[in-house]
Amino acid sequence: MKNPLFKVNAAALFTALIVLPGISYALNATDNTSIFDGYYAREGNNGTPSRTLHHNVYMKLYADGGQQWVALLHIPLPYASTVDEAVIPDIFKNIRKQINSSAFVRDTFGYLDEEATVQFERFGYMQDKIIFECGSLSPCTIKPADGYLELIKPGMINEHIIKYNHIVAQ
Repeated sequence: MKNPLFKVNAAALFTALIVLPGISYALNATDNTSIFDGYYAREGNNGTPSRTLHHNVYMKLYADGGQQWVALLHIPLPYASTVDEAVIPDIFKNIRKQINSSAFVRDTFGYLDEEATVQFERFGYMQDKIIFECGSLSPCTIKPADGYLELIKPGMINEHIIKYNHIVAQ
């Protein structure tokens, strides 16, 4: 007769061997705190991608109070081409002060002459990627790299990969 305690112990050991490496891997991804410095600007702001979508896009990753957030700021064209990018960090500070939960907010955020839209969402980790809800059926993925990140949005046929350059004040 087999001992039922042996089966439970074996199942617990198997689960630990599967789950713990994944948790450890995700925690390693959070060790790189440089992703929270500065902000990210979409490659092609004030260029063809912006003219096609009618806005410039900026992104900020936050890690405060034990929570991790992503903010996507959409500033409409043609106004966006006149915005001094030196105020973008201050806009993101005001966004964080104003918003404490997942939201879409349209405001001037104290620095803009015209209203912009921000999407503010919690994010988590899956393997070496950041995942968050981005308004589609599947979550968006952020893949950090050296000096930039890639936002991967799910599409009907294939994924859309959008490069964001890391901007850090010196």
